[in-house]
Amino acid sequence: MSLGGRAALGPVDAALDGARAALDNRLSGPIIKIAATFLGVFALSRALFGTPVQILFFGSCLGALYGLIGASVILVYRTNRIVNFAVAGLGAVPAVLAILLIVLKGWSWYVAFPLALVGGALLGAVVDIVVIRRFATAPRLILTVATIGIAQLLAYIGFLIPIWLGTEGKPISVIPTPFRDFTLTLGNERFSGDYPFSLFVVAVVVAALTLFFRYTRIGIALRASAENADRASLLGIPVRRVGTVAWTIAATLASITIFLRSTLVGVPTDGSLGPTVLLYALTAAVIARMESIPTALVAGMAIGVLAQASVFSTGSDTLAGAIMLVVILVALLAQRGKLSRGQDTGVSSFKAVQEFKGVPTELRNVPEVVGARTVLALVVAALALAGPYIVGLAQVGLLTLIVIYAIVAVSLVVLTGWAGQISLGQFGIVGVAAATAGGLAANHNIDFFLTLFAGIAAGTVAAVLIGLPALRVQGLFLAVTTLAFAQAVSGYLLNASYPIGEALLPDSGNRIVRPVLWGRIDLASDRAYYYLCLAFLGIVLLAASAYRRNRAGRVLIAVRDNPRAAPSYSINLARSRLAAFAVSGALASVGGVLLGYQLGAIDRVTYGVGSSLEIFIIAVVGGLTSLPGAIMGAAAIQSIKFFGESQIENLSLLVTGPGILVILLFLPGGFGEAFYRTRDSYLRWVASRRGIEVPSLVADRLVHEADDDHIIRDAEETTEVLEEEELAGVR
Repeated sequence: MSLGGRAALGPVDAALDGARAALDNRLSGPIIKIAATFLGVFALSRALFGTPVQILFFGSCLGALYGLIGASVILVYRTNRIVNFAVAGLGAVPAVLAILLIVLKGWSWYVAFPLALVGGALLGAVVDIVVIRRFATAPRLILTVATIGIAQLLAYIGFLIPIWLGTEGKPISVIPTPFRDFTLTLGNERFSGDYPFSLFVVAVVVAALTLFFRYTRIGIALRASAENADRASLLGIPVRRVGTVAWTIAATLASITIFLRSTLVGVPTDGSLGPTVLLYALTAAVIARMESIPTALVAGMAIGVLAQASVFSTGSDTLAGAIMLVVILVALLAQRGKLSRGQDTGVSSFKAVQEFKGVPTELRNVPEVVGARTVLALVVAALALAGPYIVGLAQVGLLTLIVIYAIVAVSLVVLTGWAGQISLGQFGIVGVAAATAGGLAANHNIDFFLTLFAGIAAGTVAAVLIGLPALRVQGLFLAVTTLAFAQAVSGYLLNASYPIGEALLPDSGNRIVRPVLWGRIDLASDRAYYYLCLAFLGIVLLAASAYRRNRAGRVLIAVRDNPRAAPSYSINLARSRLAAFAVSGALASVGGVLLGYQLGAIDRVTYGVGSSLEIFIIAVVGGLTSLPGAIMGAAAIQSIKFFGESQIENLSLLVTGPGILVILLFLPGGFGEAFYRTRDSYLRWVASRRGIEVPSLVADRLVHEADDDHIIRDAEETTEVLEEEELAGVR
């Protein structure tokens, strides 16, 4: 190259060096990155959806609030290493109460807004002190599920608040505020002063948080405990008090978010915000790697713009879930290498998950054990077969749904309990299978067993595809991905307004008719179809049990308990994890196909985030590693929902919320733990009666029965002998 060419490159190199310096600068770097992000998102929105500027502004205002609630998710994650699913409820209860006091009781905004902030702070502190501290030594998964129980309880309180205030049940869209008379015009839209005020509040809150974490003692302590809680405790930092501060701040941020959001888009009078707000907040937090609050804020604004752009283009928010899934996958796969080892351990820990042993070999053939097993099997079989006659013909359909939910719960035992892959989107797989089989049956009158095979194949493929991120992303980060998958399936894949949904779903007016098997067995009646589903439940249980007993099942446990050591035993982690997703997906797909025939149509709401969280709760409450526990969990929780709510509205929220907390506190292994404790007590009685010493059952009793004086005397004699031998050796 000539000297002139080299000289020509000089200004280019200087410009590149200047750009790198500006990006690395602590002040200008974040500003440039924020500006570049918004320019990119705006350009993408206009290119894909033709979004006008007023929609971009509206999305930015809402997105800033999503980023703020994402910051509250980050605060709790950094102190407790959990994803807080109760964050929206913590903000909704005080914020909705304050909004309704303004609208229904005429309270001043200047009184109600501070009330929402104080109420959120108090609620966050109470939740931490009363509930979270009780789970201080519990596995992170159990504590995460406890936050779902808290969310259920808060949802019930949110349902009661409008009733207490005497509302007529009409949605509230206009809320009087001091800023409503100020207007801002963009394009052909006029915005009230509430929109710029929300941006101003978010900016002030972020600045206040920055100063708090940098210059206050408790803020510095919170940052230290977030990095390493054990080390912080050794250094004298009051970790529990710091955790309470984190929950207090998180709930306050959530209250601010829900209050300001309500002034922009209104709030339903039942206080229910749905899963959308939580999904957007989790997406912002995941993009920020559960670390950076400013990044979460910027990500939230970008999410708000994309979500509102999709609403502008399609007329609904159904496409937003699919967009969030893509955003989460790209963010996680791009940032996987940046996760610290401490983070990786924190999000994927499955230690102390309750495992249940089989009957000891010494007792398996004892008559009392064989007889008890036979009696128990006969009682369970008799109850299952007599179920339709016990509940009555009008309730058999609900009983069938319980059996189908039990099948799906068994699939979660395989995936989450045995393989350690947290899935909060299992009903997304169920929906894919139901839509595939239902569409073939309704549109083409395909044979039942062929539709069953097609549904299982489609659900298995979907499970493997959603399991691919598990090769690089583990634990609760993967859980957020599966949650977005459930939302995407419900809003996009099972929506006839989009090409995939139109191709999969039954045509308008076509119903999924129950089949006649082999030309003889008519399944049109609810009772006949119940027995078919019961038979499939038995097949699924046998298949899952066989899978657990063979080498593949043992490999799953090894990969779950120690993924770092498993490869040293020639275990292929990728293959094992994908196999778990495939097996679990196939089992869940069986439930999906049966559910499609049971309901006779595909309602996308049935397969949304709410159902996925519900089935996850069933699996955890039943016992994540227990097949009998999955059935007991489905029977208990779904019976309350199906039969109890006919008497008391929203009874399932009232029962499952506190019920989850109580069960997880005293029985971390769920109903399965209670069942196996009872069994082991009976086995100890049998062993004692027969005079059989079983180490796994009575070793503790043998130790307690030993004579302490005898032990001490033997130890003294042994010590004297060793001293004499040592002296003899010296001589």
